Amino acid sequence: MYKNFLIIILTLLLSSCGSKEDKVDNAILRANIALTNGDCATAISILELQGDQPDNVTYTKVLASAYACKGGYKTTVLFGTDIPKVTDPDILLSNLSTFSTSTMDSLESTSYIYLQRALDKLLYAGGISLSTNPTSDDRSAYFGTSGMDINTFAFYLSLAQLGNFSFYFGNASVTTGVKGGGGVTSTNLCYLDYNVNVNDFISTINGLPDYDTGACDNTINAGHPELVDAVDTVNIENACRGITLFNNFVDTLDAFIGTFTGDDFSEFANISTAVDAISLIIQADKPTFDTRIFDTTSEERCVNLFTGNDEDIMYFYAAIFETLHR
Repeated sequence: MYKNFLIIILTLLLSSCGSKEDKVDNAILRANIALTNGDCATAISILELQGDQPDNVTYTKVLASAYACKGGYKTTVLFGTDIPKVTDPDILLSNLSTFSTSTMDSLESTSYIYLQRALDKLLYAGGISLSTNPTSDDRSAYFGTSGMDINTFAFYLSLAQLGNFSFYFGNASVTTGVKGGGGVTSTNLCYLDYNVNVNDFISTINGLPDYDTGACDNTINAGHPELVDAVDTVNIENACRGITLFNNFVDTLDAFIGTFTGDDFSEFANISTAVDAISLIIQADKPTFDTRIFDTTSEERCVNLFTGNDEDIMYFYAAIFETLHR
């Protein structure tokens, strides 16, 4: 027994004297064991004690996995239960709102907070500045082939968190995902309150083939109270979260779809083309529309660019969130 005690003490002493890389590797190993046991909080604690390791791909992925675990995410559930729910790309956000991870009931919801932490850990991997638009190309250039692993995981988490956002701010039905069908935390039929110009735009797109804004039409001013600051004004921080969630979804989708060989994601194949088309429709309605909004993947940059430009945010939400969620 005394011999065993000495061995344990010696092991601890050796581990404490190891290099920083050894300590991080040991933490990753212990965190993976904790995750295997479903102990998300312990895994997070173990890794966070090591300090940020933005250049360590394995650390980044495991910490993102731990955050995602805390947010209720499992890749097995994503593929086995949730992805099959995406049956119509025209109502993508309605479908995503029915995902198992779409449980948000406030801005303080564990699922919302920790899925976002997980996603941000991946998006800004490599030390990308929060004020810079993170892209899949940047991560691939920095990490090489390992960048694709990060982009793929970011795509999966983008699906989950975009569904979470749409479920809550779109006041979706728990069972069908239909916008305005929730009525538990809010009663809104639209995401935002729209001004006269955007209400006219909503009327225009509802008259076009293949476009429909569902329960939100040009006569309704009933946006979600946490996306609306006052009549015809936008809560910029929360609105930018939705904008960047969608744009990062599209960016990681484009990186992912070219390498995936199965047919699980066949419904997503033409999303980018559809986004380009609706952007052109917006520009036809408002030639001065700031198209940078479709390339903005950094929340901080979104806030800096569009504070005071509520109308272009309204155009984005009317064209994307109202048409894909109905």
